[in-house]
Amino acid sequence: MKLGPRVAIIATLLMAAVLAAAMGSVLVVLRGDQLADLDREAHALADAIVMGLEPLPADRAGLAMKARVAAVAKAGGEFRLEAVAWGGQRPNNSWAGLVEEATKLDAPVGRLFDLRGIPPFYAMAIPLHNAAPGEPKRQVVAFLGLVRDGGFINQDLLASAKRLLPLLGVFVAGFAVAVYVMLMRRVATPLRRLVDAIDGASKGDLSRAVLPERDDEIGSLAGRFNAMMNYLREAREKEARATAARVATEAHLRHAEKLATVGQMAAEIAHEVGTPLNVIGGRARTLARRSSEQAEVEKNAEIISTQVDRITKSISQVLDYSRKNRPTTGEVDVAKTVRDTLEFVEEDLKKHKIEVALTCEPELRPIPGNADEIQQVCLNLIMNAVHAMAGGGKLGVVIEYVIRRKEGLDLAPPAPYLMIAIADTGPGVPQEDRARIFEAFFTTKDKGEGTGLGLAVSHGIVKDHDGFMEVGDSPGGGAVFRVFLPLPSERESDQAKPDATPPPQPVA
Repeated sequence: MKLGPRVAIIATLLMAAVLAAAMGSVLVVLRGDQLADLDREAHALADAIVMGLEPLPADRAGLAMKARVAAVAKAGGEFRLEAVAWGGQRPNNSWAGLVEEATKLDAPVGRLFDLRGIPPFYAMAIPLHNAAPGEPKRQVVAFLGLVRDGGFINQDLLASAKRLLPLLGVFVAGFAVAVYVMLMRRVATPLRRLVDAIDGASKGDLSRAVLPERDDEIGSLAGRFNAMMNYLREAREKEARATAARVATEAHLRHAEKLATVGQMAAEIAHEVGTPLNVIGGRARTLARRSSEQAEVEKNAEIISTQVDRITKSISQVLDYSRKNRPTTGEVDVAKTVRDTLEFVEEDLKKHKIEVALTCEPELRPIPGNADEIQQVCLNLIMNAVHAMAGGGKLGVVIEYVIRRKEGLDLAPPAPYLMIAIADTGPGVPQEDRARIFEAFFTTKDKGEGTGLGLAVSHGIVKDHDGFMEVGDSPGGGAVFRVFLPLPSERESDQAKPDATPPPQPVA
């Protein structure tokens, strides 16, 4: 239940209780007034009876009282008389208390009796004397009882309550409506506007403001909310500027880091390109000398083509590593990209007698990125695995959802990633080389078999996609490279399943 109706109900119940107590007090006062009127009426009637019977001789008291009781009964009325006691007798019934009190006071004494099991009634004991007031021989010689049914008092009170209840109901209903309307206009509506603004702020809309319409607690709350929104807007703008500057700085540093390797790159290029060029020159001179022999021409032409491809590949890897990062746009179907890559190297896999096992999470969703760059990463890792299994083996490729904490962010919460794991059954990566495996120009291959840029380029591409890579030991022997790519932001983290056996961290 909302605040307005709840407060209105509580206030109405309190007011109803107060009015009910007030009505009860009024009924108590009315009952007291009715008892007072009844007592006055009884005393007036008692005085009239005393004046008609006194002085009353003791020997005639019984006959006189009976005659008066019969006369009153014959006349009818609301009161009736009873001959209670005379001639030294004292009653031993319910009249005893009133008679004793009337004897002490030497005056009529009346009281309303409301006993359990019988209707309420009013009774008065009236003492009768044998002489006029002031005479020495004046004594009480008899007692008359004056009785009236008291049920009319409760009936009158019930009738008064029935008349007051509708008025009470109308007043309570009007009070409830007035309180509800006042709460809705003065409390609930301003609070609702404030709640709407808070909901908007929780969704990222910091442009809302609540006008402090009143100089009270709600107005103060609205002012504090506006101040908080201004602070949040300034903090967001400051954070956006800092983030943009940090991203630009990181991009500049990464590019500067790549350019810093130009000297080393030049030496590697000289070696990687110089050897094929010497081969090409030698074969070209052989072609010039033996141009008439067709078989020799074809053999040398194929060697020249192979060496040119080697030069082209080396130059391409150098350019990929040295150029600035390209923005990753579009969506990538990772499962399709991996399958296409395996088709590209199908001949190499057959040539080296390598068995392939692909395990893919069902119903994979596309991820943001550049399909060509992700394919290049997969191609580099698969070709490295092929080179590691020159004598044959098994290539395992697993694509699944995992929840991991990004490397270098020990305090950050785990996040969902799409993992591509490529495992081989080759010799593996030595523990001492894992810290440098993703550095440019670092390679475990023999001299002349690689530039050492494949993993560096792949690592840079994955990093540009806001992901990370790991190298570890394959369960079947050999090495396993794991690529972690972030999922779309709208995907709920509970849709990914946790990695039961997290891969080993790179050794620093």
